[in-house]
Amino acid sequence: MRRFRNNIGLQTCGNDSAGVIRQSETTSSPGRAVMVRQAHHPERSRGTTPQVSENKRGFTIVELLTVMSIIIILIGILVPSLNMVRRYATDVKQRAQFHSIEAALELFKNEFEGYPDSAYKQYELDEGGSSYPGAARLCEAMVGGDFLGFHPSSRFRCDGAGSLTDLKNLYVETAWPGAGEWENNLRSRKGPYLQLERANAYKLSDIYGGLVTGCLASKIVLCDEYARVKNISTGKKIGMPVLYYKANTSGVIHDSNTAYLPVDGDNKDQFYNYLDNHYLVGFGMPWNPPTAQGGTPAHPMFTEPKRFYESTKNEKITISDGRPYRADSYILISAGFDGQYGTPDDIFNFIKE
Repeated sequence: MRRFRNNIGLQTCGNDSAGVIRQSETTSSPGRAVMVRQAHHPERSRGTTPQVSENKRGFTIVELLTVMSIIIILIGILVPSLNMVRRYATDVKQRAQFHSIEAALELFKNEFEGYPDSAYKQYELDEGGSSYPGAARLCEAMVGGDFLGFHPSSRFRCDGAGSLTDLKNLYVETAWPGAGEWENNLRSRKGPYLQLERANAYKLSDIYGGLVTGCLASKIVLCDEYARVKNISTGKKIGMPVLYYKANTSGVIHDSNTAYLPVDGDNKDQFYNYLDNHYLVGFGMPWNPPTAQGGTPAHPMFTEPKRFYESTKNEKITISDGRPYRADSYILISAGFDGQYGTPDDIFNFIKE
């Protein structure tokens, strides 16, 4: 019997880039197995999983801090700019409101041959002895004391009476119980001269709360566009009252010198009387109210009335006695963005040059 020799051959992977060797089992004769090392070729493999790189790289702390710093710098630049844009837009709305009030006042003037009075006596007392500031008188003239129009019999009294003898309130329905009396009252009304949707009118008690007492608490005023105040009744944001000053066309001076400030309310020499709204300004800032009317903290215009004359003085006219803007008509004042009367951001119904 010829005997065959079993040869074990080793095959190296000279051309195999992976350099992987596997064993395979071959037989040269029955009963005997020969282990042959053969080269492993990846392209011939079946079902193998490709290797995934584990070298994933994230952001470093320095990179994150750099990006955050850039974002913070951009916010610091953009936020003030956005606030300035918002403030400018509100200023534009405020001037538009003044334009609407001016148009309404012209209608009133044509109907009654003059602008509504802003005050009669010291601290804007009406003929009944109650305080009735120019801001409230303006609102009554524009929309009436109840938003139903101005009553021609009004004498601009805080109690709403139409005469010294007949003290029935012209703007309270229950004061006219007779048959047809209230209906006749409504028929005689004029206006409203200002659209109610644009009037922005609210009760003084909604703005100042318990500081306002008596008949003045139910009086309404036109508020500006700055929404600085929280309405006590509804919680809605509303503006500060628009101050109204009617010009004394026979005036001869407009001087902030305290020697010329009107003290008796007659306003014989000054074109404008700061006292027309002094009592109202004395209620202070609703978000930080004084403990009593005229207490502290107070508006700068209340503690320094000369601010009213300085801010309304026409600098183009250089005579010693001075001249105001709008010397022949009236002045409207908004407390502006900060909600304080007598500060540089106050808005007027004229453009300073």
